[in-house]
Amino acid sequence: MANLRPEDALLTYCGFLVAITMREAAHAIAARSLGDRSLETESRATINPIPHIDLLGTVILPLVFLLTGVPFLLGWAKPLNIDTRYFKKMRRDINIAELAGPVSNFLIAILCGVSAVAMGYKLQVMWAGEDPIPRLLLAIAQSNIVIGVLNLLPFPNSSGWRLLLNNIRYDLGQSLTQHANIVSLVMLVLLLTNVLSPLFMGAIGLYLYVLQLIA
Repeated sequence: MANLRPEDALLTYCGFLVAITMREAAHAIAARSLGDRSLETESRATINPIPHIDLLGTVILPLVFLLTGVPFLLGWAKPLNIDTRYFKKMRRDINIAELAGPVSNFLIAILCGVSAVAMGYKLQVMWAGEDPIPRLLLAIAQSNIVIGVLNLLPFPNSSGWRLLLNNIRYDLGQSLTQHANIVSLVMLVLLLTNVLSPLFMGAIGLYLYVLQLIA
């Protein structure tokens, strides 16, 4: 990624920005629809990316990754603290609110792919060509797939982590929470050493294969 042309780097970052901010927007919108009327959720239930931007996780870290050649841009948006006291069916509603983020990522990726196909773009030249529209659509799709898959993994502060804690016994959840720092460190090492890259590549490959079938 360090060898990307400036315009490709910009498209890649735009794709990441859409993925990471829309995930948080989906969490907030889902939580609000389930009854959460806290001021924080109300202010974050918008597709405007600005309220979701975190300086370190949304700007600095992904740009560092972009410059150092990590295969995928990774980071986070401003954390959203959902007030679950408003939920009528606690476990079900937490599951829905947490799944809303990754599901929105996958839906955006599908929408980008279908839009590109509908406009007549060929998959083989979407990224290699000079037309910025298909390249932007592909960048958004790929980032949404990576962010969606990443946040389904059970590491602290991810949707996968909160889903796991929400659906296991309380004592097991407490034990995992006590070791959250260790889990976070292991996940960071896995990401920085590209151990998880085959997982992301596999998800993107599956997406491109399905897109090719409908093209």
